[in-house]
Amino acid sequence: MAFFKDEFIDEVKASNDIVDVVSGYVNLKRHGSTFFGNCPFHREKTASFAVAPDKQIFHCFGCGAGGNVISFIMKAENLGFKESVEFLAERAKLEIPHDDYLEESQNELKIKDYHKSKMYEINKEAGRFFYQYIYKSDTAKRYITSRKLNINTIKKFGIGFAPNDNSLYKYLKSKGFKEDDMLATGLVGKSSSGILYDKFKDRLMFPIFDIRGRVVAFGGRTIVSSAEQKEKHIPKYVNSPENLIYKKGNHLYGLNIAKGTGNKLNKILVVEGYMDVVSPHSYGVTNVVASLGTALTQNQGKLLRQYADEVVLSYDSDEAGQNAIMRGIDILQSLNVVCKVLVMEGAKDPDEYVLKFGADKFRDLVDKSITAVEYKIRILKNRFDLKDTTGKIKFMNKMAEILAALPNNIERDIYVQKLSEELGVGKEAIVAEIEKVLFKDKTKQDKIIVSANTPENNSSTEKSDIEESIIYLLTLKNKSIFEKVKKYVLIDDFKDATNKAVLCKLYDAYSNNIMNEVDLTTIFDNEQELSKLTKIMMKENTSNDFEKVTDEVLGFFNKQKNENRKLELLKLMKETTDEELLKLYQSELREIIQQSTNKAL
Repeated sequence: MAFFKDEFIDEVKASNDIVDVVSGYVNLKRHGSTFFGNCPFHREKTASFAVAPDKQIFHCFGCGAGGNVISFIMKAENLGFKESVEFLAERAKLEIPHDDYLEESQNELKIKDYHKSKMYEINKEAGRFFYQYIYKSDTAKRYITSRKLNINTIKKFGIGFAPNDNSLYKYLKSKGFKEDDMLATGLVGKSSSGILYDKFKDRLMFPIFDIRGRVVAFGGRTIVSSAEQKEKHIPKYVNSPENLIYKKGNHLYGLNIAKGTGNKLNKILVVEGYMDVVSPHSYGVTNVVASLGTALTQNQGKLLRQYADEVVLSYDSDEAGQNAIMRGIDILQSLNVVCKVLVMEGAKDPDEYVLKFGADKFRDLVDKSITAVEYKIRILKNRFDLKDTTGKIKFMNKMAEILAALPNNIERDIYVQKLSEELGVGKEAIVAEIEKVLFKDKTKQDKIIVSANTPENNSSTEKSDIEESIIYLLTLKNKSIFEKVKKYVLIDDFKDATNKAVLCKLYDAYSNNIMNEVDLTTIFDNEQELSKLTKIMMKENTSNDFEKVTDEVLGFFNKQKNENRKLELLKLMKETTDEELLKLYQSELREIIQQSTNKAL
């Protein structure tokens, strides 16, 4: 792992206020001194994602994610530490000191970069190899003719053909590539007897490019008939596996072309298959990309946000397609991206629609896409019998949840008016149901805030709560509090394993005199420990007399510790047959009881 000097990291964090950065991903609302919003790392209805500007940390009380502004970007953008620091440095327009890496880390990076560069080279050569075979196969020629693909489209997308032999492996070997690098790309496989072979055979090949125009993977589509596919159990698609240079959830097929010169597009259409991208492009509709899977991912949503003001989703109309659209809507809305849905009739997908009706009608259809809320209304109407009173009530209850989630009151009022007219239900009744949902959500959020600041009192959590209180006192970076705590609290006194690990690192930071110099979140590389730390740090100060609070907490801790030891001693006394040990146990027990009596007096 590569590192920057601490001074530069501190400058990056100081130049990127965590509320400003997180607001680019989450719609935050202030509640007291803390900001809350829906977590970008898991799906939720109630905002449990908290950001504390005074401490420059975040914590989700739902999934446990927590950290500082750098760790937020690492999760939000799916980047490593080095890349996240650079991302934030560029955001703040800071000059990146590339010579600040450690020498050992540079060597590790060079080895990794070498293998990545070889994989890019292999993919590039493979793309050229497949492309030159596109017109050598009669089956491939018949297929591209039937799909009305012209030479310009084939060239633009680099579409090729994989012959039914092992000629790609032989070709790559002749170019001097090593077997390990070939295997790493997933283009070549290895049999149990050690023989290398081509993994893509007799398939139309679609190179997948990243936004920098590098070939990162391939998708191979069979071109045999549906009957032959079923008879011989031939999969319709074979795709490159994820590897060092390819994570399918981080890419969108066709985005390298759709983004054009770099100017932000008005809208981008997201479809399922390769041909759903290629066919519209061949007719001049170039703002189309594919999600390389059944559903959109968070990172793909971020890419779309970067290149378009509006995203239109177009997946199959079956249940899987509907679920994919619903998930896509949630992801895009969490990223504050305007999202619509393409409703198609007369064709099963964009590929077929363009072939049947042409580009102009397809563009018109895209322009008439319905809003995310209209799509959800459409789906709900199909699930409930609106002629039946019970069905209508269930429908309206679900609609109240959907409309309550809208941040814009004007938009909400428009849908309330429409539903009132369509269903013959008074606006006041609909608004009342929405307000019920809003009140319930606010109550849940208030409970989250209260739970962050109020320890539980039941016996199963009492020990952990007092341990967390001690950790909280240590995060105040007060040397006298540390000295007092360390005098009475041994690391092994903590029963919770995560609390113990956090305490150990805080003790080390104090002992090494770095406590006041570091951001506490940076000394934790274990996610569970970091989550626990940020959860504890989210507690709000309820008293400024920390010396008094420390005495009270330690007093309670010692009382609890003595009670536990008394129970242990009684058990040991009951079990032992050694007279000397029994006397020692009895003596210690009397001492504990005497201490408790003196304190009570």
